[in-house]
Amino acid sequence: MKNDHGNIVPFPRVKERLIQKGMDALQEKDFKRALHHFQDAYKWDQNHAEIQMGMAICLMELGQLQEARDICKEMLHEDRGNYFTVLQIYLTILVQLGRYEEVQSTIEAVLEENKIPANQAEQFYKLLDFSRRMNKENPNNIELNSFHNEEHLLNNIDEQIKFVRTLKNSNSLKYIQTIQLLLKSQNVHPVIKTMILQELKDQEIVRKIFITKFGREMFIKPIELKDIADFDFTKQVLNILEDYLAIENPTLFEVVKDLWIRHLYVLYPFHPEPLHASLWSAALHQFGYELHGIDIESNEMEELYGVKEHELRVIRGQIQYIEQISNLEI
Repeated sequence: MKNDHGNIVPFPRVKERLIQKGMDALQEKDFKRALHHFQDAYKWDQNHAEIQMGMAICLMELGQLQEARDICKEMLHEDRGNYFTVLQIYLTILVQLGRYEEVQSTIEAVLEENKIPANQAEQFYKLLDFSRRMNKENPNNIELNSFHNEEHLLNNIDEQIKFVRTLKNSNSLKYIQTIQLLLKSQNVHPVIKTMILQELKDQEIVRKIFITKFGREMFIKPIELKDIADFDFTKQVLNILEDYLAIENPTLFEVVKDLWIRHLYVLYPFHPEPLHASLWSAALHQFGYELHGIDIESNEMEELYGVKEHELRVIRGQIQYIEQISNLEI
């Protein structure tokens, strides 16, 4: 909008409306949309605490921890916003980054200044004790020191397997940047990614993680992941196969059952597409027959499961491809 003199005049309360939109999206846990609104508001006011705090929370939830850390660090340095709210988020980010030395030094500095309210002191002392123990266990605090460099790790499956084994005996949050690097990379074997997710799930990691597989991508919280056998779709397919195959050929049913679970393991945490239980059951049934040299015509599967031959062919191709890449020696 321009005035009579040709100068640009902002629409009234643009910043406030953008902040409100950001807060609404944040409440709905739509962090991408919320971040977009806060970033737009930031263009109007780069010193507004609520905008910066909103950006930091969104970035943290989206896994962009370094950017979130930088915002919180600036807010603390400039004494912007509620000091202890910003400090708690800042320390949470540092823990997720595995930067325990920085956690320790930050809390010690705050304690020296005698700033911590009495009702929050115990929480900070516990975190201080935890960070000191982590620094003692891992004095160098360098994620990739045992795995050469990022490029080598991303292109060397033996190093990736070694990394997964390391996670089993460590706090995975120490390696969160490396984990995110591996889960994002197209070069990393999908089975390696599944193994990493399973370890994060076992450790009940609550922080949101980004993963891509087979051209699909999503954000997940490992603690919320289900076991493969607990997926409703897993059970639906097995129930149908049990009805049609288990009585006829119990041995082959067990083989096909293992094949199905292995297929899901490679895809994990994504689901097969389409979610058509009869179609997947028919394709697994037919593929199992082929593995054992048993001849069966596609039209028999069409009639038995009520599916189309061209759909069956596509799914069977997917099963064959996943089966070919699923054998990874650990």
